Amino acid sequence: MVRILGGIWFCAETRDPDSDLGPVLARVDAPLLFSSIDTVARRLGVRPPGQVRLTYLPCCGVVAWGRSQALIIGLPLLRVLTRVELRAVLAHELAHLARGDATGAARFARFAEGLELAVEQAGTRARGPLGAWARFCLREASWLIEPVARGQEARADRMAAIIAGGGAAASALVKVAVVQPLFREVLEHYDPNRPDFPNLYTFFRTFWYRLPVESVAAMRLQVLTSQHGTHDPAHPPLPDRLALIQAYADPVCVNGDTQPATTFLGDLEIFEQMLHNRFFGLPSIEPTVFHRAGS
Repeated sequence: MVRILGGIWFCAETRDPDSDLGPVLARVDAPLLFSSIDTVARRLGVRPPGQVRLTYLPCCGVVAWGRSQALIIGLPLLRVLTRVELRAVLAHELAHLARGDATGAARFARFAEGLELAVEQAGTRARGPLGAWARFCLREASWLIEPVARGQEARADRMAAIIAGGGAAASALVKVAVVQPLFREVLEHYDPNRPDFPNLYTFFRTFWYRLPVESVAAMRLQVLTSQHGTHDPAHPPLPDRLALIQAYADPVCVNGDTQPATTFLGDLEIFEQMLHNRFFGLPSIEPTVFHRAGS
């Protein structure tokens, strides 16, 4: 009856966090990362999240399901960001957690995203009265969520700039914006069945390190100029965000801040192989103890 009337089904909740979000990191797996999270959380006056998960794609965020909350960190970003830039990302995401953005507001955002995806997939099947009602709800939800979501992002950007410095926060924003479409392109050309190919994350790492400086500069420029032509209801335009946070002073550089964020993890290679196996449905390798590669 629901289908006859043009209704659609969708789910906005995470049913399997291990599959959707990635494996849980233990403190013994990444002691430096957990120390940085504790420091940022202390400055924000918020309890650290109950879980830290290493996820498959170059994204970061805080999510909640049931009574659980988790900070997710994209493994590809660790190859791109420095320690201080990752600290800015952590501050941004934990600021969302401190203000409750990961609970009520995030559920509303996931509802809107899930409904939008379901309407797109339904296509012409959503023609009846229930389909019209779904499209009406989607329009209203998008209209309501935009000012709230953009205000939350601006507030989180300010906290990231205060804690890590305006320069680091701005650099992290641009790098994330560059890497996300680049990683999607790598995924399109990567063949997991090729025996001569390394795992996905080693492949991406090699690709990233071999990019000419001129190509990276061109991609940064393209990201900065193309954002004016795209509409993202959840985020202000990137140039506007950069103008806001670059006004904040940079703190005194701490020894090690310029090192790659990969140093936050213990044995990076084993995590790369583990996430590769999970991403492509291969047998998983679980880390057991903290040790650096080659030790």
